[in-house]
Amino acid sequence: MLLAFSETPQRRGPLTVFPVVSADQPDLSYLLMTDAVQRGVVTLEDNGGVTPPCLVARNTGSDPVLLLDCETLLGVSENHSTHQSLLLGPGSTTKVPISCMDPGKWSCRDLEERFAVSQASFPLLKHQVGILAFLGRDLLGLDALGCPTLYASLHRRLVTGYLITAMAAKPEREPPSMADADDLLTLAMALEEAERVPSPNVGHGEYATLRGAVTGGELRHNGHLVHLSVFPTGVPA
Repeated sequence: MLLAFSETPQRRGPLTVFPVVSADQPDLSYLLMTDAVQRGVVTLEDNGGVTPPCLVARNTGSDPVLLLDCETLLGVSENHSTHQSLLLGPGSTTKVPISCMDPGKWSCRDLEERFAVSQASFPLLKHQVGILAFLGRDLLGLDALGCPTLYASLHRRLVTGYLITAMAAKPEREPPSMADADDLLTLAMALEEAERVPSPNVGHGEYATLRGAVTGGELRHNGHLVHLSVFPTGVPA
């Protein structure tokens, strides 16, 4: 899958977004975790306080289910979130590692309507598969999904999360300088040069962590990118 960054940024206040588009678009028939839980296709259970902590996820459907890194998992005694993306295979039972109980970056769904006016500055583009966000010239993060259909369901939630981050930032005395094509090129080079280190993966596909000027994770399945998540070095995924 070839990714390209739009050279026309979308801006509101100190927040700059570069849409990520795909030159080719595989048809990935994955369900997102939130949709799978709502449909009753996936159930989650506590695993009795074992160490390291995990949840038991049962996928009774016929499609793989995509669980995103830092996604908040509801429906058990306490809310938890994950530390890497993974695919739950069809008809599978998977022990999902959990890392914290803080709200994850995907937990902004209930706030989307409150930011409807601001959302208009960041429209979803045709063939868009991801989003690269800067606060001023500081990298906030990059998320890219395996196909436009998967990403479209997450676009408003991602934009809302970045809008909340921008709103919470301390105001600058002087207007901040804004990210531009040079910052885009720097990020693209850092992403290309980052070391991919294979990591254990309890679900389908292969997972690797990124090390270098940026950090994050990359999930692939059957040769296709499923989810790429990137942060500045020093920021936990």
